[in-house]
Amino acid sequence: MSVHVQLEQSLQNIQRFNPVLNAMLTVKAQDARIRAAEIDHAQAQGQWCGLLAGLTVSLKDNIDWVGTPTTAATVILKDNFPKSNAFIVDRLIKEGAVLTGKANLHEWVFGPTSQSQHFGPVKNPWDIGRFAGGSSGGSGAAVAADMCAVSIGSDTAGSIRIPAAFNGLVGLRPSIGRISRSGSVAVSARFDTLGPLARRVSDVARTFAVIAGHDPSDPFSVDRPAPDVMRRLSDPIKGLRIGVMRRWFFDDIDADLRASLEKAIGIYRDLGVEVVEVDVGDVENAQQMLGFRIVLADGYAVHQEQLRERREDYGQDLLIRFDLGQAVTGAQYADALRWIEGFSQRLETVWQSVDALLHPTVPFAAPQVQGMDYAKAIRAIPKFTCVYASAGLPAMALPCGFTAQGMPLSMELAAPPFAEETLLRLGHAYQGVTDHHLQKAPFLSSN
Repeated sequence: MSVHVQLEQSLQNIQRFNPVLNAMLTVKAQDARIRAAEIDHAQAQGQWCGLLAGLTVSLKDNIDWVGTPTTAATVILKDNFPKSNAFIVDRLIKEGAVLTGKANLHEWVFGPTSQSQHFGPVKNPWDIGRFAGGSSGGSGAAVAADMCAVSIGSDTAGSIRIPAAFNGLVGLRPSIGRISRSGSVAVSARFDTLGPLARRVSDVARTFAVIAGHDPSDPFSVDRPAPDVMRRLSDPIKGLRIGVMRRWFFDDIDADLRASLEKAIGIYRDLGVEVVEVDVGDVENAQQMLGFRIVLADGYAVHQEQLRERREDYGQDLLIRFDLGQAVTGAQYADALRWIEGFSQRLETVWQSVDALLHPTVPFAAPQVQGMDYAKAIRAIPKFTCVYASAGLPAMALPCGFTAQGMPLSMELAAPPFAEETLLRLGHAYQGVTDHHLQKAPFLSSN
């Protein structure tokens, strides 16, 4: 199939579904068509056009792309036109990606629901009355509605993995330092990272292979070679070891999710993986330390001047969280850092006995918007995703089943620092014997 035909299918889906889902804020149809024609012409001449040649990709609207505003879903940045591309955007273009536009998100990249006050809420294509997740909610809904094959999101405490979970997708949060954050709107610089969402692990893997690498302009970028993940993606996983911590992670989750997780564990056993029961300690403290101390305080620090000058231009949900961030004391912030250091040290022992850890991505399927108290949502939804984010580790959401009502369910795999290759191999093998990722939302056929 030509790149042009694939692109037109994506653009048709944007035209059909975006008026309802509100997943895309900016669509660059003409630019994308020109790019697709260039790639089709070059390929017809036998030229190599890159690892991503013709792949349709959207960008979360906190990532700079010359010619499109970077709004972060806030009126404060509605006229913010960047003068240069983000580091990873140049890499995507060089390797043949066809960029289609900018995806909606939670205002200022700061929330798990993508209920934007200024640009409108993102709706979930599996059930438009449910949350699409956040803050990369538009990225999740866009991929789930086949508006693009891949979307680049960002993740501080779960913002890639939550939308992936709620929309039945794969979402990879890489190790801190593996992918440059240059040219993106920050939340908590030490814990922010960018990463891909897609239906298939193989598409996540090849996108990761393109955007991973050292960027001297990013102070947190790590100068170490990125693995050739595509070369080993299909290697057998027999002999790998997965750790499962049932305490807390499995205690208070949806019954359908628990059953799906147990089935997934059984599938890994059948694939020759050794499943090891582990306990990594007081993981229940991770959300308080990362999500309600460090991230809130860092968020307030980023916005404190604008909050004094333009408080009325912030959504009420953000104001509540920034006020909480202002109240975090230096001692509390330091205590949170000490907890994270101790947790990371404990994990070093765990990694001696397992190659990855498996647990729920979120405790339930996407909840209904109506009736969900926001104060409860910001605690309940990122409950698990904060855990390994706090240690800066790679983690990947992977669809693992459905509820009785047909909503996607998700498991998360986490690995040692810079072991993205392990996650991708485990995920690819799982998708090779399951079809959860191939299911489509009923919305796509009924509209």
